[in-house]
Amino acid sequence: MATDTTTGLGAAPGPLARPWALRRRLARVPVPLALILVVGAFLSVAWDVVTPAFQGPDEAKHFAYIQYFAETGHLPNANGASEATEPSLGSTEEREALTYLDLRPLIGNRTERPAWTAPDLGLWHLLERSMPRGSRANGANANAIAKNPPLYYAVMAIPYRVFIWLPVLKRVFVLRLVNSLFYLATIVLMWLLAGEVFGAVRWKQALATAVVALQSYLSSLGATINADNLLIALTTGFLLCAVRLVRRGPSLGRVLAPSALAVAASLTHGRGLVTLPVLAVALAVAWITHRPAPRETLRLGGAALATVGVGLVAYTLFGKSSSSGGLYGGQVGELNTHTKFKVGQFLSTVWQFYLPKLPGFPTRLGPNFGYRQVFIQGFYGQGIFAPTVFKALQALSAIGLLGFCAAVVVRWRQLRRAWPIVVVMLALLVTTLAFLHYVSYRALLGNDTKQLIVGRYLLPMISLFGLAIAFTVGALPRRLAPLAGGAILAGAVLLSITGITTTLFRFYA
Repeated sequence: MATDTTTGLGAAPGPLARPWALRRRLARVPVPLALILVVGAFLSVAWDVVTPAFQGPDEAKHFAYIQYFAETGHLPNANGASEATEPSLGSTEEREALTYLDLRPLIGNRTERPAWTAPDLGLWHLLERSMPRGSRANGANANAIAKNPPLYYAVMAIPYRVFIWLPVLKRVFVLRLVNSLFYLATIVLMWLLAGEVFGAVRWKQALATAVVALQSYLSSLGATINADNLLIALTTGFLLCAVRLVRRGPSLGRVLAPSALAVAASLTHGRGLVTLPVLAVALAVAWITHRPAPRETLRLGGAALATVGVGLVAYTLFGKSSSSGGLYGGQVGELNTHTKFKVGQFLSTVWQFYLPKLPGFPTRLGPNFGYRQVFIQGFYGQGIFAPTVFKALQALSAIGLLGFCAAVVVRWRQLRRAWPIVVVMLALLVTTLAFLHYVSYRALLGNDTKQLIVGRYLLPMISLFGLAIAFTVGALPRRLAPLAGGAILAGAVLLSITGITTTLFRFYA
C-alpha cells in the first residue's frame, strides 16, 4: 500500500481491497496521532462526566433546538426570545429537569449545586415517568438559538432519534459524546494541516496537534452540546483544504473541497460566513501561484461559484423562514443600522480593546472589556481557572507572542517562500477578528452593553494557535526546542487536569 509521506496515513485502498484493508489502514495511523486521540477521548469523557447537564455555553438552548427539530421535524421559533423568556425555554421535559434538579440556577452561579443525591434522582425518575404524552415535543417557545442555521441541529437530530428511548439526562450524555466526535475530528484535521505546513518534520506536526487537543476550553466545549463544535471542525478542515489548494495547485477536487466546507460552515453557524472571503483569497492565490489555463480557470471558478451560490441560497431561505439573519447567532440582523458608523470611533474602540487609550482618541464605546477578557480568560476557559492561573497564562502568552515575533524575523526567508500558505492563514485571522469587532461595535451603537466578542468565538482559529506554537518552538536552537516543546505540553496537561478537577469540586464538593 502506498503511503502519503506528508501525513503518514496510508493511501486509499483500491476497489478490490480485502475486507481487512480497513484494519491495516488503521494500523498505519501514526503512533503520535493515535496517542493524542486517546488522550482527547479521555478528556472528552472526563469533561462530560464532571459537567452537569445543560451547564455548557447555551447548552439548554442548543438542546431545545435539537429536541424540537428531532421530535417534530420543524424549526423552533426565534421571535420574542429574551432573558425574560428563558424560564419558559424548551419542552416540558427539559424545563422540569432544569427546575427540579436545580440545573437552571446552577448556570453561571458558582455557589449553587445540582440536586444529584440518590433520593433526588429517585424522585426525579418518578416525576419523569409521570409526564404526559407530548412533553418532549412542545418546545416551540422563543429560543434565541433558533436564529442559527440548521445544519448542526439536523445532524444531531440523528443520534437523538436513535437514542430517543433514553431518559433525558442519558440522552444529553449521549449527545455530548457525539459532540466529542467533532472535537476528535478537529484533532485529526489539525494533524493533516500541520503535515501540509511542516512537511516531514513529524515532531512539529505532533506538537501542533497536541497543543490543540490539550487546549482546555476546546476539550471542555467538545463535551457539551454546542454548534461551535461542528463549526470548529469544519473551519479546521476548510483551512486544510485551502492550504492544499494554494500549495499543490487548483484541480476540481481541490476547489470543490474548500468551497463545500465553507458552505457547510456557513450553514452551521453565521460565524462560518467568514470562511467565504478566505475562500476567495485562497482561489486568487492559487491562480496567481499556479496560473491554470483560461479554460481551466473558468471551469474551476464556475464550480466554486456554483457551490457557494447554492449554499448562500440555502442560507437566505433559512433566514426568511426563521425571520432572522443567522450571522453571529442572529445579532447582525438585530444590529442598530440607524446610528451613523463613525470610522474614527470604531478604530479607537478597536485600539482600546488591545491597548491603552492614546491622547486625542475618542472615548471607546461599551464597558472596559478587551484583550485580557477575550484572549486570555475567554480563550483558555472562562470560569474554569482561578484568577492567579489566568495571570500566569497572560504572562506566558505574552512571552509566546514575543517569541513568535522573533521566530518570524529569524525564519523570514522561509516564510517568504511559503507566502501562499501565510496569506491564507492571515486571511482567516484578519477576517475573523474584523467581523467580530465590526459586529460588536454595531451592537454597542445600539446601546447594547453586551459584548459580541467572547473567547469561544476564537476557537474556530484554534489551528492557527497550534501552528504558531510549533513554528515558534521550531525556530529555537536544536537543544532548546525539545525542552520548550515538552514544557508546553506538560503545562497543557496540567491545565487540563486542573480544569477537570476544579469543575468536579465546583459542582459536587
